[in-house]
Amino acid sequence: MATIKDIAELAGVSPATVSRVLNGDKEISVREETRKKIYEAAEELEYIPLKEKYSKRSKELIKYKVLIVSSFTDKTEFEDPYYLSIRFGINQEVKEQELEIEKVYKVNGSYSILGTAFDGVIGIGSFNQDEQALLKRYSESILFLDSSPDQDAYDSVVVDLDRVIVRMVDYLHEKGHRRIGYLGGREAFESAEIDQREETFIRYMNKFGALDPKHIHIGSFSIDSGYELVKKHIEKDKTPDAYIIANDSMAIGALRAFSEKGIHVPNDVSIISINDIPTAKFTMPPLTTVKIHSEDMGSLAVRMLIDRLSNKRRVAVKSSVAVELIERESVVVKK
Repeated sequence: MATIKDIAELAGVSPATVSRVLNGDKEISVREETRKKIYEAAEELEYIPLKEKYSKRSKELIKYKVLIVSSFTDKTEFEDPYYLSIRFGINQEVKEQELEIEKVYKVNGSYSILGTAFDGVIGIGSFNQDEQALLKRYSESILFLDSSPDQDAYDSVVVDLDRVIVRMVDYLHEKGHRRIGYLGGREAFESAEIDQREETFIRYMNKFGALDPKHIHIGSFSIDSGYELVKKHIEKDKTPDAYIIANDSMAIGALRAFSEKGIHVPNDVSIISINDIPTAKFTMPPLTTVKIHSEDMGSLAVRMLIDRLSNKRRVAVKSSVAVELIERESVVVKK
């Protein structure tokens, strides 16, 4: 790529003179012949002025304008390591692709979207039909992350929670546990809509004729809720063999409550949870958990949306991210 120095050498003048002429400096006094030589040299070398160079580069890099909408508050995201990890994956890929984005969170049950049109939309979390219709006002190219409200209409990146719960129950069975309880939550505490994890647990335990409703306790997906559910509902010497807990945050709260009640994990009750957040290996005991590659989910969502936009793809794609069982010390073989 040609430089001012290259032009100066070809025109036989100083770089300072070239710079002032090409930048339209009216204070400089040069002969018309010299000015002509400079312009001809610049044309011959196909010189691109710095201002145009950056302007051109900027237009090339901002490929798409993307709206990223979360179905929860920014406070919820900040307090939930799972969603924080998803956001980190998104941000890293957005930075890599150098996209233009607008982030929107749910505030008091509604969304405040400043932009009017976007190339694509990423919706994080669960969205009802009215909320899906809202997103469609801004773009027809929508990808849902951590949910799949209509796999024939929208792209999605999810975890197969049915398979996760089945794997957890089977794992506990392999360890000799038959009486298994469940601690879970709902997207909104007052919601009557059952969570997929809870639904699969009930269905799969019924298959073995081993479901005991008194060992199912539902709150929200938070540390506080895990703590409160154990404090309120679970008594020493009345526990099942093991609990499946909907996420690590709830499990951490539950561990604290079990300890306060004198219930030893895993000697009195084993527990297994989901996510493998960074603190899971530092609890007492370290949590056995199913690892969700949430950061990869975030980056994959961005790449899938770009693929849809750049290839003008119209067929919806659902991507299910693999999981991994991490064995630590919160589950033991039942004697």
